[in-house]
Amino acid sequence: MSDSGKTHAIKSKSISLKEAAQLLHKCPDEKKRARIALMRETAQDIVRLLTELETELQS
Repeated sequence: MSDSGKTHAIKSKSISLKEAAQLLHKCPDEKKRARIALMRETAQDIVRLLTELETELQS
């Protein structure tokens, strides 16, 4: 994936994570665990993409 593709993915995932966090309090308790798991996965994707960008800068 190109740098611009990675930055676009980071932006998109960040927006999704923000929206999920804003809606979490409206989520029924029985669905919160699943939503939090998805949010954690999205956050890990963001960290992975940032790490890839950082590694490319060091090369």
